[in-house]
Amino acid sequence: MSMTTQFEISKSDVVSRAVALLIPLAQEAAAAGIVIQDFERGLFNGLLTVGGKLMDAFLEAQGNGDQGENFSHEGQALHRSEEPARRPLRTIFGPHQFEQFVYRARSDVKSEIVLRPVDQRLGLSPERYSPLLQEFSMLFCCEQSFHGSVAAVDQVFGQRLSVDTLEKISRRMAAEGEKFLQTLPAPASSEEGEILVKTADGKGVPLVKHDAQCLLPFEDKAQRPGNRRMATLACVYSVDRFVRTPAEIVSMLFRDPIAAVDDRAQGPRPEPKFKRYFARLPSRVEGLGDELISGSIQSLAWAAREVCLRRTPDQVLVRLMDGQHSLWSDAEACRDNLPDTHCVDILDLLHVATYVWTAAKALCSSAAEQKGFVRERLFRILSGDVAGVIMGLKQMSTRRNLRPEKAADIDTVCGYFNAHKDRMKYHEYLAAGYPIATGVIEGACRHIVKDRLERSGMKWVVEGAQAMLTLRSIKASNAWDDFQKFLHPASLIAA
Repeated sequence: MSMTTQFEISKSDVVSRAVALLIPLAQEAAAAGIVIQDFERGLFNGLLTVGGKLMDAFLEAQGNGDQGENFSHEGQALHRSEEPARRPLRTIFGPHQFEQFVYRARSDVKSEIVLRPVDQRLGLSPERYSPLLQEFSMLFCCEQSFHGSVAAVDQVFGQRLSVDTLEKISRRMAAEGEKFLQTLPAPASSEEGEILVKTADGKGVPLVKHDAQCLLPFEDKAQRPGNRRMATLACVYSVDRFVRTPAEIVSMLFRDPIAAVDDRAQGPRPEPKFKRYFARLPSRVEGLGDELISGSIQSLAWAAREVCLRRTPDQVLVRLMDGQHSLWSDAEACRDNLPDTHCVDILDLLHVATYVWTAAKALCSSAAEQKGFVRERLFRILSGDVAGVIMGLKQMSTRRNLRPEKAADIDTVCGYFNAHKDRMKYHEYLAAGYPIATGVIEGACRHIVKDRLERSGMKWVVEGAQAMLTLRSIKASNAWDDFQKFLHPASLIAA
């Protein structure tokens, strides 16, 4: 027989009796005037020591895994080792070791080990680090440097793990994380928002020179300074409709006091639901030969699968991105097979606003004039008059006989609007309650990529950077606990 995977030791009568015996020690510490910091630290260290002893007893109780000299496993005849093999294991309580017989397909002691019975019973992988120690150490590594994580693990658990060990754990765990992100089940449709949104953006990752030279710069610029290469982050989430007017958007952008009043009158802004992320650097893909595949194609292909998995019949898909042409062309290459009535492409409004400011600085001299210019043009764009704004900019540029550099700025702005005018029907988007800004993906690029991979002085090898992107994507997707269950699905404790 077996017990459930949730071993609730806190409910044990043994623990209750142990706690009762230790309470006098706590009372004595209080009577002696011990400050809480010293008591808490001493108590925690003592519990780690007790946990180590209990773990030793638990491992000893597993036996040596002897299944007989010859043993059939999954239809294969196996041969037992002559002597039990020593098995080192490090848990959050410290180092341990136990002995177990191992089984090979051949009696040759140099042949590959096929089965470790005790490991299999305990749900242990071949590594010498326990699942919980790996999980906790990666929680540190996802938020701070590997050197900082070494110090943190040492401070909390009194164990010294090397940087090399943490890097290897991150890469092994991330390799499984790739599979996990590709097999996530859909959230319950009843809990999803009304609109499904697919968005993506790129963020440069600083690489060591050799690895940067091995990766083609797939982004628009031929060369990224500082040996950076673009990681593409894709996200799929759902959100309820939120109808607004052009005037409300302009007021919000300029932080007018009335914007807050209008928002309160409409009720709270809907929160995105089930945000799931996938980040990729360029890499080779199994089954597609030796050619490097851009991170953009890989991320947007994942997003297309996510959309197919989650989208309900007649649900609108909004594809919301900035004006990077390669993103839109790659999104089209990974096209969600949907009719135009169910797929709406939207250009991020904040990037549009940046271009309007560029035009204002080319045409207006004072700050006050520039602000008024931007307010008026944004209102017209939001109201559906993109063509009129483009025509007006060209006419003003001609009439004012601008200097060449300022005229070039106006040409750039008009070219940008012309290229994306079919994605700038904001009056329709606002009336339908669609999102029009890429705040979700912009914030995720900063959090998932920049905050960890762009710290001062950091340079990555591709494998290490990709591992960290994968682990941080899982965390940002609020899927860390599910990921641990995916890693260790059969951790049943034998009775």
